[in-house]
Amino acid sequence: MHKLGLLKQCLRDCNRAISVSSNYAKAWYRRGMVNASLKKYSSAIHDLKVALSMEVTSSGKSNIEQELKLILLKHRNVNEVGRSSSDCQDAGLPHTEPHKVVLECASTPNKGRGMMSLNVISPASLIHVEDPLAAIIIKSCRETHCHYCFSEAPADVVFCPLCTIPVYCSKECQEQAVGDISWNQDTSLEFNSHHLVDNAKLGLTSTRCKTSNSKQIAEHMHECGGAHWAAVLPADIVLAGRVMAQYIDKRLLTGKSSAISGPNLDLVHHYDIDSPTSKLESHIYAIVLLLCLQKYYRSDLSWREESLSQLVLLICQIKVNSIAIVHMKSVDGGQELTESKGYSTASDAVMCSVEQIRVAQAIYMSGSLFNHSCRPNVHTYFHSRTLFLRSTEYIESGSPLELSYGPQAGEMDLLERQKSLQENYKFSCRCSSCSELNLSDLVIDSFCCPRSFCLGAVSESTCYRSEENFVHVSLNGSAVCKLSLPDVSKVDEDMEKVGKLFFRNDDADLKIDPGYCMSCRSQLDLSSVVATLDRAASKINSY
Repeated sequence: MHKLGLLKQCLRDCNRAISVSSNYAKAWYRRGMVNASLKKYSSAIHDLKVALSMEVTSSGKSNIEQELKLILLKHRNVNEVGRSSSDCQDAGLPHTEPHKVVLECASTPNKGRGMMSLNVISPASLIHVEDPLAAIIIKSCRETHCHYCFSEAPADVVFCPLCTIPVYCSKECQEQAVGDISWNQDTSLEFNSHHLVDNAKLGLTSTRCKTSNSKQIAEHMHECGGAHWAAVLPADIVLAGRVMAQYIDKRLLTGKSSAISGPNLDLVHHYDIDSPTSKLESHIYAIVLLLCLQKYYRSDLSWREESLSQLVLLICQIKVNSIAIVHMKSVDGGQELTESKGYSTASDAVMCSVEQIRVAQAIYMSGSLFNHSCRPNVHTYFHSRTLFLRSTEYIESGSPLELSYGPQAGEMDLLERQKSLQENYKFSCRCSSCSELNLSDLVIDSFCCPRSFCLGAVSESTCYRSEENFVHVSLNGSAVCKLSLPDVSKVDEDMEKVGKLFFRNDDADLKIDPGYCMSCRSQLDLSSVVATLDRAASKINSY
């Protein structure tokens, strides 16, 4: 692995070898060489000294001594450079302080509770960083990604030692998810019908058992219950189980082993407007989840009658407020792009196609308070499982901070955006892009003009009409023109005004009708083009 350049994988392999046999000289030597390749010279020197003390052959000792001399020289040079750099900083080089952003949760008439800024925010400012309350990998990535940090899994994955279902990219991720497990030499995993593992025999200790002030709770521990229910239930149900288990563990750590009701997340839910089928589904999953949790905690807890109803509401809150964790992936190379993987040249960035890959979903308590806009002023991205929010434009003090829940102007038309948000989040968007008709809403999914030299668009639809019987038209995101639509007979006349405003055309005979180019009014046979499109789509789907 070292010679192939797989440095992280080699380091993990050496660590495992040393944990199995601490007097294995070759593992210490190889780990020292890998640390040297990673420019961790202090660690490399330590490992090589240990290897030198354990090596028994004279040729082996001579080889280690030569490598150790070279690394000591490199380490000395790095220290000298580091001292000179620190001297320059002390001499008066300016230190840039990060811009401090003050956020507040406030209510607005149209959107209710949401986040806003109390100061002016410049473009590209980092405004929020948050780790999730709980997170879960989606089913399609269970075998290809680490179940804790959600990065692509290496060839030498680490399994959960209790159920062997989740895979992790490193021992560190395994310990974060499962807890710190110490093995006794005379014991091994024991299974029985009542409990998967005898914790006393295994010497198993998770972070939830260490101190009452522990911040990290082993999120996967309660899922090792013998039936592997976490691998069967939907991701949002398992996520609800992790939130509930975290709530229970915190109560147990503080000595509150009384009856359990449920966590109060103070997040919205739409149980009251859910369909009867959706409500029944939530109740069934809540019963199954409650039984799974009861099996794990056994007699440690007593459950109240309202525990089930609280779990139903928690499931509804998870469905509405969970945020999809996405990673960027190169379509050409198939490799995920992270902040540590950049492009070597500008041309590489242009030639490389990327797409967003949904790898997990999580609950972010503060992140869930940011409202949606189809033209957001905040960009969301992730590093591992940590949420980052940056401003995309200049934001005035007191202005709402809004991100996209998925639909955005320019990617979907107005009707598609409203339908998606209503189905997934149970609200009708009233952002600026949905209260006015944008150029993208007129031309999206349109056909090209039949004239080769014209860049105009030919639309299949007519016009958008709001409940107030008028339409707003946005010009390049700045000037707005309100066009009254009192009856259907005036649609053509008002669409003509829209076309003149957009294309700066004063031609008195300009028509903006279905089948006509919005720029040069050339006509296109829509029925023939649509039939050709359907035949092409049918052939593509057949492959």
